[in-house]
Amino acid sequence: MPRKRKLPLKACTTCKALVQDEIEVCPVCGGREFSDDWDGFVAIISLEDSSIAKLLKTPKPSMYALKVR
Repeated sequence: MPRKRKLPLKACTTCKALVQDEIEVCPVCGGREFSDDWDGFVAIISLEDSSIAKLLKTPKPSMYALKVR
């Protein structure tokens, strides 16, 4: 049974960036594969002095899923 998503977003399977459903190319990594099955998210506002951004190895500020299936 498919899970009901909490937000109308899908996650890039390459970089885990969260984007709106109508987006076809990930604005973060250029990926074209997305998943509707994701859990948790973090919003990276700035890469400067962000231990979370470093830990997640995020290339630029955006919203990212914590787990993508």
